[in-house]
Amino acid sequence: MRKTVLTLMLAASAITSAASAQTAPAPSPATPRPPMRQDANRDGVITRAEAIAQADARFAQMDTDRDGRVSAGEMRAYRTAMHDRIVANGRDVPVPPPGGRKHDGMGRGMDPNRDGSVTREEFEARALKRFDRMDANHDGTIDATERANATEMRRVDRRERREGVTPPVPAPAPVPAPAPAR
Repeated sequence: MRKTVLTLMLAASAITSAASAQTAPAPSPATPRPPMRQDANRDGVITRAEAIAQADARFAQMDTDRDGRVSAGEMRAYRTAMHDRIVANGRDVPVPPPGGRKHDGMGRGMDPNRDGSVTREEFEARALKRFDRMDANHDGTIDATERANATEMRRVDRRERREGVTPPVPAPAPVPAPAPAR
């Protein structure tokens, strides 16, 4: 008798759950991500060549006097214009790091030889360094998953900088003791 009641209860619960699954509204699709600027052919994957082409186009926008170098003044003008476009489009303006501006327009690491300007080669090298950091599986392309992971890592880094939190330093790995001699 108990087995029959238990079997009937399980069958009723299975029928009920199947019926409720049919009447449940379908989940709404996730909002699509905006296309990637670097993805010139819109195939959803960024290649190294596309990253270089985008870096060259951006460098050309910044190098207003066309001398092959971007000075601190040109960099400031470009960033001001970019800020004005963000405000004009009604988007939120990024919050500066604690303590305000810390550089003269070049940014840390932008001018590796500290000569006061950035060449196309320096700019491309920085873009490729960023590309390689995002290309987690080192296959020469950045797909949507790698892009999402890089976005999340950037959010965490910004939040930690803003809140003054630094990740803990990992403890050194223990050195195994040598085996006793026989």
